[in-house]
Amino acid sequence: MASNTSQYQKSLTSLTVIEGAVNELATTFASVQQRTAVDDAMIDALVAAANGLAASATALKSIDYTPPA
Repeated sequence: MASNTSQYQKSLTSLTVIEGAVNELATTFASVQQRTAVDDAMIDALVAAANGLAASATALKSIDYTPPA
């Protein structure tokens, strides 16, 4: 049986990078520059992608294993 640990670690590392980028944007918008309409559109895209990822990750729990024939 193959371990999926490596896949989980890669996924969590990627999410940590994304979280850091979002935190940097928050700092920028709080004290460096005001958000623009383009920023708001990009934030909406991030939210949509995050919601899609959450739905996909949740769906993993409902997958039933079917051994190869």
